[in-house]
Amino acid sequence: MIFDGHAHLFHPKVILNVKKRIKMVEKIGLKTKGVDNRIGVKPLEDALKKSGIDGCLILPTAGVHEVGKVNDLFYKTIEKSEFLYTAGTLHPGHLNNKKELEKFVSRNIKAIKLCSFSQKFVLNGPETFDLFDLIQEFNISQGASFFVVLDTLYGADLFFGSHPDHNTTPKLLGDLVKSFPAINFIAAHMGGLAAPFREISSNLTPADNLFFDTSNAAHVLEEKEFIYLLK
Repeated sequence: MIFDGHAHLFHPKVILNVKKRIKMVEKIGLKTKGVDNRIGVKPLEDALKKSGIDGCLILPTAGVHEVGKVNDLFYKTIEKSEFLYTAGTLHPGHLNNKKELEKFVSRNIKAIKLCSFSQKFVLNGPETFDLFDLIQEFNISQGASFFVVLDTLYGADLFFGSHPDHNTTPKLLGDLVKSFPAINFIAAHMGGLAAPFREISSNLTPADNLFFDTSNAAHVLEEKEFIYLLK
């Protein structure tokens, strides 16, 4: 079985905004040509079938006031699909994260997608640690088996225009892995999209609750570096 663990269903406004950021598109190798014909569920499902993929995890994120709305929308979007599964998303500033986690349990959603630079929160702030405490408590007390997929665009403030305090770095991600051992973390894009190899390899050392995904990362690492991280 072949499963794609990192995919997105972006709104056309988001796509238009990304296409304008030419330096970022070039740096991380985004395939923007023809993207207007690849919007929505059907083009994604068609591409999965063509590539022999058996399943795919969609990774939504939301602003602090849109968490519940986005979670409901994505669940309804994939509910009848044979190929698509969805993560849920949370936000440290959202007032009803516990309610959302209870929804995830009832919907059998295990994955939680977070992106500090686009959701505009500080990864090592007290509200963020409270959120991870809550997720970990669900895992310990209810056996929820939640895992967190964390986005990792290195230098997002330069490429994405986000606030520098909202960057996700290998160091900050590594600290979370150590602080919350009852949560499995998936470090997207090999732990640091466009990050210096030394920062990734020194801060994201092997741990029982740390995993990498290979999405859109091979071209920003040397082959020997990519293989080293896989091992």
